Amino acid sequence: MHFHNLINHLPLFFPLAGIIVLICGLYFKSELVKRIAYLLFIVAAIGAFMSMNSGEEAEEAIEGLYPKTAHHWAHEHEERAEVFSLVMYGLGLISLIGIWASWSKNKIQKYVVYALAVFLVSALYFGYQTGKSGGQVIHKEFRK
Repeated sequence: MHFHNLINHLPLFFPLAGIIVLICGLYFKSELVKRIAYLLFIVAAIGAFMSMNSGEEAEEAIEGLYPKTAHHWAHEHEERAEVFSLVMYGLGLISLIGIWASWSKNKIQKYVVYALAVFLVSALYFGYQTGKSGGQVIHKEFRK
């Protein structure tokens, strides 16, 4: 459970940092800075994978502590996390393509940024939903 709590913030905060770095890379027209942003997105995708794989253990621990209510809220969180993880995996894949395109000076570089924009907006939305539902598992003051 502690590992899940430690790692689950990577896919939430690394994309935010990556957006700032990517904007700087675009503004200053720096391929190096854009590659750093791509690496931040890849780390976020790896964090999403690790969070998904540690979530079951955390769910069992929570259900042991709060047997009456935790199952419903944990299931809700799990459903949202599954969608969020898929978006994050797509973000990581597009970032890998972006690094390759940047190094090889491929023409698809400009399209990578557009694809990233779509995935980043989706990641921010689904990340918020997942984080909010994760908070509701423990914090009943956040529940409706």
